[in-house]
Amino acid sequence: MTFQVSTLSQKDFVMVQITDTHLLEYPHLEFVGMQPEQSFRAVIDLMRQQHSEIDLIVHTGDLAQNPTPVTYHRYLEHMNTLGIPFFHTPGNHDDVAYFPFHETEPTKPTVVEVGNWRIILLNSAQPERIDGKIADIQLQQLTQLLTELKDCYVIIACHHHPFAMQSAWIDQHKLKNSSDLLETIEPFNNVKAIVCGHVHQDSINTWQGVEFLSTPSTCIQFKPKSDKFALDEEHPGYRYIRLKSNGEIETQVYRLSNSQRMSSSEVLGYD
Repeated sequence: MTFQVSTLSQKDFVMVQITDTHLLEYPHLEFVGMQPEQSFRAVIDLMRQQHSEIDLIVHTGDLAQNPTPVTYHRYLEHMNTLGIPFFHTPGNHDDVAYFPFHETEPTKPTVVEVGNWRIILLNSAQPERIDGKIADIQLQQLTQLLTELKDCYVIIACHHHPFAMQSAWIDQHKLKNSSDLLETIEPFNNVKAIVCGHVHQDSINTWQGVEFLSTPSTCIQFKPKSDKFALDEEHPGYRYIRLKSNGEIETQVYRLSNSQRMSSSEVLGYD
C-alpha cells in the first residue's frame, strides 16, 4: 500500500525527520531529571516556527521508552493535531505488539508518495535486541519496489545506522546486515538518501552518490566518537530535508537553543 501525500511533480517538498523521542507512559514522568515529552513538544514547536510549509514528518524509531498503548495513543493524538501527514517505523525500544504500524504486516515496507519522490520506511528492529537487521523478505520487497519506482527519486528510512559512527559502544548495536542493504540498493541510481535514528547525533556519510544521514534525538544526545557511553552537550533537534524536483536534496539540522540535561548512562538500557 502506498500512502499518497501529493501527486504534484514540478515542485519541491519539505520533509522533516524526527527520531528517538523515548516517550514515557505519562507526560509528567521524568528519568534523571528530564521529561522527554516536554523536549519532544519543544522540538515540534521549533519545527513549526521555522517552516511555514511542511509536507510530511518521518519518525525513525524509538518512539517510546515505555512502549505501552497509552504512550503510543498520546503520541498519535498529539501528531494528529498538527495537520501534517506523519509516518513512523519502530526502533529497538518500541514494542511491536503495540506499535502503530501503517501496514498490517510489520515486515512490509511503508511507501509514501510525495510528487516524484517516494519515501520507503523499513523495519530494522529485532525483538529483544538492541542491534538491528532488515529481514530478507523486506530486502526482496525493496528490490521489487526500487525496480517499479525506477522513474522516481527515493529516500529510505530505518532506525538503525548502516555506517559506523566511530563510537565503539553504539557501533556494536548498528544495522548488522548493512552490507545486504548496500548490495540491494547498489544497482539502482534512484536512491538519493538513507536516513536513520538510533545514534542520537548528526552525521553525514556518502557512498556511491547516496547520502546516509543520522539525526539528533528529540531528547538526549550521544557524544560522537566516544568508545564508551557518553552524553553530548548538544541540544535536541530534528532534520529538515528539501526534496527538490530535480532529484537533489538539501538538508539542515535544527536544534533547540536550550534544553534539560541528563546524566545517566543506564536510562536507555544500552549499558
